[in-house]
Amino acid sequence: MKLLVQGDDFGFTRGVTDGIVDSIDFGVLRNTGLFTNMPSSEYAVTFMKNRPQVCFGIDFNIVSGKPVCDKRSVPHLVDEKGEFIRSGVRLQDPQFQSEEGRRAMFPYDEVYMEMKAQYDRFVSLTGRKPGYLHAHSLMHENYMDVLRRLSKDTGIPFSMDIMQQVHAATMLGKMSTKKVFDPAAQLNKDPFADFMSAEKNYLSSEYGWVGGHPGYIDAELLELTTLSLERCKDAQMCMSSQFKEWIEKNHVQLITYYDLY
Repeated sequence: MKLLVQGDDFGFTRGVTDGIVDSIDFGVLRNTGLFTNMPSSEYAVTFMKNRPQVCFGIDFNIVSGKPVCDKRSVPHLVDEKGEFIRSGVRLQDPQFQSEEGRRAMFPYDEVYMEMKAQYDRFVSLTGRKPGYLHAHSLMHENYMDVLRRLSKDTGIPFSMDIMQQVHAATMLGKMSTKKVFDPAAQLNKDPFADFMSAEKNYLSSEYGWVGGHPGYIDAELLELTTLSLERCKDAQMCMSSQFKEWIEKNHVQLITYYDLY
C-alpha cells in the first residue's frame, strides 16, 4: 500500500518547526503545510531546501497570530490588538451557531483578501508555489469557498478534494490523529496505538492517509493554543521505530500529494 503521512502547522513556532523538521529527517513525515503569517515562518522556510522527499504545502491560518494583510482591511477577523480571534473564542460566540452568524463573523471579501495575501507570501518567501492547499482549524462556509476559489485560480489542489477523489477511485484507509484539548488527556495520548487500531483498514486499502500535528513545545506555543502537549506525541509517532518497522514489514511506500495528482 501507499501511505501519505501529513503534519500540519509548519512555522507555527520555532519549537513546532523543529519538531516537524526532526519528524522529516528522523522519521516518516513527508507532507507539511506552512503558516505564512507567523513570526517563525521565515525560520521554517530555511528548512525547505534540500528536502526533495517532502511536499511543502500551505496551511491557511485565520485564527492565530497576526494577519498578513493590514489589520484595518480585515476588521471582522481580528481583535482590538490586531490579532486573529482565536477559534476557541469563535466557537463560544452565539453567532457561530447559525449559518448567517458565521458568514457575518467571517465576511467573504475579508477572508479572501487575507488568504490570498498568505498565498502570495508563501510564493514570496519560498520562490515557488505550494504543493497543496490545506485548511486549518475552523472550516466555516466562506473560508472553504475561498480556499476552493484559490485552488481553482492557482491550479493547486485542495488536500481534502484530493483525498475525496482518491477515495472515490480506490479504497482509502484514513485516520487523522484526533485533537485533544485537555492538557492532562494530551499526556495520555497514544497516536500509534490509535493507528494500529485501524491496521486492518489500512492493509486492506490501496492508499492510506494519516495526519497529525507533530512538534516540540515552547512558551510561544502555550500562549497561542491549547493544542500543545500532544504535538510531542505526534512527533514521537513519526520518529518511532515501531512505526518505521510496521512500514518496512508491510512493504508500505511513503508518498506525497505530488504522487496523487
